[in-house]
Amino acid sequence: MKHELPVENRVIELISTLQGAGFEAYIVGGAIRDLLLGRRPKDYDISTAATPEEVRNVFGRRSARIIGKRFRLVHVRHGGELFEVSTFRRAPSPESAAVGPDGRKHEELPEHMILSDNSFGTAEEDAWRRDFTVNALFYDPVRSELIDHTGQGIDDIRSGVVRAIGNPRLRFEEDPVRMLRALKLVGQYDFSFDAATENALFAMLPLIRHAAPSRLSLELEKILSSSYGDKHLLAFHDYGLLEYFLPEIDTAWGSPVCEYALNLFNERNCRVAEGIYRNSISLAMATLALPFVEQQCGSAVGMLWKNSPDARAAIAGVLDRLFRPQTMMNRMTLSAERVLQLQALFGEPKSRPEQLMESRSYAHSRELLLIRTAVQEGDVAELERLWPPVGARRRGGRNDGRNAEGEGGGGRRPRRRRHRSRRGKEPES
Repeated sequence: MKHELPVENRVIELISTLQGAGFEAYIVGGAIRDLLLGRRPKDYDISTAATPEEVRNVFGRRSARIIGKRFRLVHVRHGGELFEVSTFRRAPSPESAAVGPDGRKHEELPEHMILSDNSFGTAEEDAWRRDFTVNALFYDPVRSELIDHTGQGIDDIRSGVVRAIGNPRLRFEEDPVRMLRALKLVGQYDFSFDAATENALFAMLPLIRHAAPSRLSLELEKILSSSYGDKHLLAFHDYGLLEYFLPEIDTAWGSPVCEYALNLFNERNCRVAEGIYRNSISLAMATLALPFVEQQCGSAVGMLWKNSPDARAAIAGVLDRLFRPQTMMNRMTLSAERVLQLQALFGEPKSRPEQLMESRSYAHSRELLLIRTAVQEGDVAELERLWPPVGARRRGGRNDGRNAEGEGGGGRRPRRRRHRSRRGKEPES
């Protein structure tokens, strides 16, 4: 059907280049969902009839790089932006692989788990092998053509329904990470499940243990860099996934420490959504961990610890424990440690802004200070004056509301939503 969607020109150019080379090509997945909901897509995924090698030939080796083993695709740099270009797939055969993630043999994994997904097919075959109807739409921005091969995707987006394509139990067994992505849709968009998909998710939750650790760690990074991460965690808890994904946070759920952590995380996400500060993963880690460090150091909720070698050891221990079993990159963990270590120094009478501003983690640490103050309904403006953004001193003390990352500074925030647990849902009988 004809449908005008506000797609960026460089995306249209990329699609047009593939089509001009003789290959069918579309925007696929979440970008279409966001555009239909009136949201700005975070990124655009492209799918085409061209093989990875043919895509690379179209754009040249300097602009296109083939990546992945389980799922081969191409990273194409076009118009100063990086795009993921995949080849149309069909459902893989059961004999597609004998060894799965971490060297596990096929017989040790769920019977229908997909271990290799490089069986190329047509656009329609690609749509029917996808996870949910709301992610199976194809859009040709050159011809302004919207294609819904399942016949349910457009209606489900309008109704806010997460519906698995085909047999939902089979879909979750093929790839347990789909359960996590389904719950992200519930949390971020306030969607709800159709009955069959919801029942299948409850039944198959333990299969998440079979997902490759690297994929789950990547999903956690996406959650921490999103401005909807607190909503994702809430949906994970409501449906029972959090005990498998982040068991330390799940165990603490409902406690004053966890409530404070979620409120801090929510404030951080609101500031990211408003463009006040960038979506740093290490800052998100530090924001969630701070109340647990307070607890580890024997401080009351909202009361910082005193700087000491024991406190520094507690910070490292909390960060190591809180995000298990996921494995975060060392540079992110070390950055989060530095951000937390500086928090206690902000409150020491002898601390001088000139000294702390020289720290490589000052910008993130200052942002966490403002987040804490906002959640506790303190005077954010006064702290912004006392602790100016990096660069203000070099400009003669002028504070132009910019931080080291080039994002906006502080400013008074609008009213925030505070965390409140929803009653957990039970599967339908």
